[in-house]
Amino acid sequence: MNDAVFCKNFRFNEFSFSETAHRDNSRGIDFHFIGFIKHGKGRIVSEGKILEINENEMFYIPKGCKYHSWWIADGYVCFDSIGFLYFPSYASNGYALQKIDYDDALFNAFLPLSKSKAVNTTSIGDLYHFLGMAESVLTLSPTSRDVEIYEKLLLHMHRDPKLTIPEYATFCEVSESLLYRYVKKVSGKSPNNLRQEILCQKAAELLLTTNHTIEEICDKLGFSSAAYFRKVFESIYKKAPSQMRKEIYTV
Repeated sequence: MNDAVFCKNFRFNEFSFSETAHRDNSRGIDFHFIGFIKHGKGRIVSEGKILEINENEMFYIPKGCKYHSWWIADGYVCFDSIGFLYFPSYASNGYALQKIDYDDALFNAFLPLSKSKAVNTTSIGDLYHFLGMAESVLTLSPTSRDVEIYEKLLLHMHRDPKLTIPEYATFCEVSESLLYRYVKKVSGKSPNNLRQEILCQKAAELLLTTNHTIEEICDKLGFSSAAYFRKVFESIYKKAPSQMRKEIYTV
């Protein structure tokens, strides 16, 4: 790939309009975009979702997104538009259209891209430095990939709920951080919370179908102590293990 072809993977622009402007991208876009409103407002409508963007707000538009945008002038509208073909992440196709909740560090990483629109080794390095930081605050879409990883994890946890989270991540062929984000997106729970629920489901089954003591069940399922087992069990079922066992004989 020569320099000219490589540079076509990036589009670093600043757009300014003196009156409200409409753009029709309903066929879908070929690049990912990071934007920053310097003056005025923006509105992006995509598949029923409306994203309102105000001055000094940052936003992300994923590659392939189909949308209409309106850039609303307050005297004028001005915004940065940083386009790039490749996102340096396994989740590159999983991030949603969204505002970016930036802090001082992330904004300072974006500033070189805002100040200069030249496409060169320095600016490309600045872009990927920024994206590496931004990945921690971007929200994933509930894509089939998310569901696939979640269901794979769930199946393996039911088979063997005593593994560590890093071991589950290896089985699912993702990093620990991505496993956490996929599971959180689909279920609203962390992988550890999910594992605890499955362990307690198995504990409840043992309580109701065997004569094992609490300590034996705790040891069988790999809890670090009976006290910790009771605490986790009670947080999920709102009753102590002994109470659940007692109730089966009083019904």
